[in-house]
Amino acid sequence: MTTPINVLMIDDHTILRQGMRQLLEMDAALHICGEAENGEDAILKALSLKPDVILMDVNLPKVNGYEASRAILTAWPAARIIVLTNQDDVHVLKKFMDLGVKGFFLKDIQVELLIDAIKRVVSGETVALSEELSDKLKSQKPAARGESAFTLTEREKEVLKALTKGYSNQQLADLLTVSPKTVHNHLYNIYSKIGVSTRAEAIVWAMESGFSDR
Repeated sequence: MTTPINVLMIDDHTILRQGMRQLLEMDAALHICGEAENGEDAILKALSLKPDVILMDVNLPKVNGYEASRAILTAWPAARIIVLTNQDDVHVLKKFMDLGVKGFFLKDIQVELLIDAIKRVVSGETVALSEELSDKLKSQKPAARGESAFTLTEREKEVLKALTKGYSNQQLADLLTVSPKTVHNHLYNIYSKIGVSTRAEAIVWAMESGFSDR
């Protein structure tokens, strides 16, 4: 039998957690291994249980979701965190993406889409966004550094577009029919040209600048 995906749920609303737990566990591939209703407990349980995926709310008592996520990722960089919130502020989104979370969704997401996102994150994909937030990012004008997009090669633009779909370096290498080292070099050149230092920042920049099919 395939080992189920262990999910840790972080939310301060008990009824919401219970309802979401029942919906998620209807898929035999998922198992809710723990729950927490505040940021302090979230940190402790994340680091002790080491779940495959953490569903993190933003507004939490004691320690908010951002600080809890930062503490978890500092102590355990491999943690896969998906933010599940009522906040549709792109500035909040960017803060979390800069931390290295794997997804950011609004709580009204269809459960089938959330389950799919959890599975995609476990398979190695990075940064899945709700359609509403993706549209908001694309509607924003790029920052002044956006003009540097004109210096990108066609291949670098292709890489940026693929990044917005959550492709890993190996998936990029397979898509472009090149080695992972070549992908690394492309990413290094892209980061330098657009003025970012992390993958998450590059994804945000790419979506703001129109490098996305969504």
